[in-house]
Amino acid sequence: MFASTPIACASNDDAVGSGGSSSSGTTDADSSTSLTTSSTNTSSTSASTSSTTSDDSTTTGTTAVDTGSSDGPGSSSGADCPAGTIDCPCGADDTCDEGTVCVADVCEAAVACGIDGYEPNHSQDAAVDLGTLGDGDDPGSIAGELDHALDVDWFTYQGEDNVGLPPGVAPSRMVIANGGLRLCKFLACADDGADAEVTCPPGSEAANAPGGQPGCCAPGSLSMSDFNCAGSIDDSAQVWIRIDQAAEQCVEYTVNYEF
Repeated sequence: MFASTPIACASNDDAVGSGGSSSSGTTDADSSTSLTTSSTNTSSTSASTSSTTSDDSTTTGTTAVDTGSSDGPGSSSGADCPAGTIDCPCGADDTCDEGTVCVADVCEAAVACGIDGYEPNHSQDAAVDLGTLGDGDDPGSIAGELDHALDVDWFTYQGEDNVGLPPGVAPSRMVIANGGLRLCKFLACADDGADAEVTCPPGSEAANAPGGQPGCCAPGSLSMSDFNCAGSIDDSAQVWIRIDQAAEQCVEYTVNYEF
């Protein structure tokens, strides 16, 4: 049985569906697992009135001339806040200038976080190998830290289906973190001739890993009790865990996982 539950401490794959949907994996994407300027215009109005009196007639004339607005040196333009600079909105893809990071859509000065012994593990290919975990084995546990919103941690392990041993394969994760983050899980059947069938539970989204493996993502615990390797009686699978989308800087987390 595979179950993971997030632990609150303080985290992109491309979602391809929503809770309760099934996906089987051949499409590419990336996922993880359960855990004004204001201006003041100056208007000017000038007017002149002239009066001329003669012996025979009196002429009174009023000349109203120029009314307009100017945006020249005398005008005010408000504070400028270029995207990607400190204390300003984040740039495209949540990017910020060097020495700053994107937090809640605003660039903040980067904070020195703790040392994560699993680094570097920022991609599926660089996922930390956690070994083998069998159906019915005690849960495994990993602890790490996401430095900022663009930081990503990957892990992988071989899940073995002890055929006939209840309650059956149900890959799951639980995340405990000191801040918001997202947990994703992706699977590939050990039997190359079998297709991984994944049903995402309510509150999660279907997604594909960069390598095309199907899976689900959720902001916390994630259990896939309906996982199945179609065409095989053996549901053994390679499992990938991705943790991302930290809501703050230096988000510490613990992930408990089982198969």
